[in-house]
Amino acid sequence: MSRSIYDRCEQPVGRWWLALLVGIFAIAVGFIVLINPAESYFAVALWLGVSVFVSGLLTLLLALSTDNYFVHRGWIIFVSVLDIIIGILLMFNILLSETMLPLIFGLWLLYRGISTMMQGLDLKQYGVRDAGWVIFGSAIVIAISLAVLWLPTTVGVGAVVVTVAVAFIIFGVTQISLSARLCGVHRRARELM
Repeated sequence: MSRSIYDRCEQPVGRWWLALLVGIFAIAVGFIVLINPAESYFAVALWLGVSVFVSGLLTLLLALSTDNYFVHRGWIIFVSVLDIIIGILLMFNILLSETMLPLIFGLWLLYRGISTMMQGLDLKQYGVRDAGWVIFGSAIVIAISLAVLWLPTTVGVGAVVVTVAVAFIIFGVTQISLSARLCGVHRRARELM
């Protein structure tokens, strides 16, 4: 990595730990949902709202605190603001959440998967080793989102609960993988200094 590239990407790469926090939080939510499958559909809708809101806040913090070289900053800000709005809607309008949960969840997973895939493709373009794992994880998240969107009414409450849990775990692993790749770039870039 040349010195000029390092100068342009030092801030976003230096904040690799924010992607790690999002990943850990998403995995924790996924396991909480899996451990308590008997919880009502209401609880899943509320947890989804809180999770989407917190994920949006952390991602917005990352986007606003850096001039992101690897991913177009406007796209990350847009996705983060959507996360925050959807999270607020899910938290404070539970009836809407229960009715629209499969559709909202599917759409949310779709744009988060696409956003993460864009980050992985940008990392791959800049020669980051093992960026393919980020792309692979985001492809799985996109596939799950399309399955939920394709069959929103036939999935059923139990399957939605399991799908929510699995999707959050996969999304979390993908974010942790992304943070590991960014951390590696950060270390290599610091060696050039």
